[in-house]
Amino acid sequence: MKQVSILGIILTIGALILLKVFQDSIPRINDPITNILVFVGFATFVTIYVVSKIRKE
Repeated sequence: MKQVSILGIILTIGALILLKVFQDSIPRINDPITNILVFVGFATFVTIYVVSKIRKE
């Protein structure tokens, strides 16, 4: 594995641990339409990010 991918994995695990620790202080969104919009926005961002990574290679 490359040094960058190992660093990314460590940062991701650290971010997940921080989210778990601060989970109670994060405000909840109970509106289902807002949840759908957040999910669609996240999916769009991931798609654009992956396509840009593929084009660079």
